[in-house]
Amino acid sequence: MNLETLRSDRYLMPISYFCIYFIWGSTYLATDWAFQAFPPFFMTGVRFIAAGLILLAFNYRGVKKATKEQVRTAALFGMLILGIGSGGAMWSVLHLDTGMAALIVGCEPLLLVVLSWVLVGQRASYQKLFGVALGMLGMYVLINQETITTSPSAYKGIIAISIAIICWTVGSIYIKRANMPESKGANASIQLFGAGILLLLVSLILQEDLSTIPARITWKAFFSLLYLLFFGSVIAYSAFNYLLIKDDPRRVATVTYINPIIALALGAYLNEEEITNQSACAAGILILGVLFIIRKEAEEPAE
Repeated sequence: MNLETLRSDRYLMPISYFCIYFIWGSTYLATDWAFQAFPPFFMTGVRFIAAGLILLAFNYRGVKKATKEQVRTAALFGMLILGIGSGGAMWSVLHLDTGMAALIVGCEPLLLVVLSWVLVGQRASYQKLFGVALGMLGMYVLINQETITTSPSAYKGIIAISIAIICWTVGSIYIKRANMPESKGANASIQLFGAGILLLLVSLILQEDLSTIPARITWKAFFSLLYLLFFGSVIAYSAFNYLLIKDDPRRVATVTYINPIIALALGAYLNEEEITNQSACAAGILILGVLFIIRKEAEEPAE
């Protein structure tokens, strides 16, 4: 098998799906390990800026062709979706189990249905609304557990991740209407830069303690940071953009209910996180709700 064969869609598409399913599902655990040595906003900001530099090296012409307005718009969406969105989700693992955080993030398609109707008048079908109802039930079952209701710290994570998925959703709705760079690689690199700068500013404002990093650093934390940088940001994000071009975006959206399964399994196996019967039940309800939404979309003709 030669290199050109491997580069064909026949092989690249399943490889790309593996990347967004497994790698993004594992980033919750890797983030938890990296936070053992690095302050959250500083670490995530450095990760995004470094990933942006790597993508810029391959997409310099696309960035150069973009107008100032396009660069500014891409940077702002990067701050909203990756900065507040991903930054808030990653910070939440300081107060939530990684699997729990991933499950809540998995509710993003449910919120997308509601806000698309409220903000841009995109009416939802009865099947989608049923999926939203299942999602709300699943969230109630998930959060209404003794380990959460008795822990004030857990509520900090829930609030942060709720703000995060709202920002993701609003950004996802309006980004298609925005004047963005034509090159998807250039677009991604600018977004990563914008998010990284915002998170480093937050780190500076909060005066995160960087002096203790040398004493806290471990090989596990260091390699977790490298994994998040190269695999989570560069490889998986590039695979995601490739799939959006080559495949039906509605099929790519299945990542939202595969990631929580991966995160739950890795958290339980490698991080000694407990999967309660109530969490497992909530996961099933949430995934079923998302499936109802995606199944309906898949039946509709592509625009």
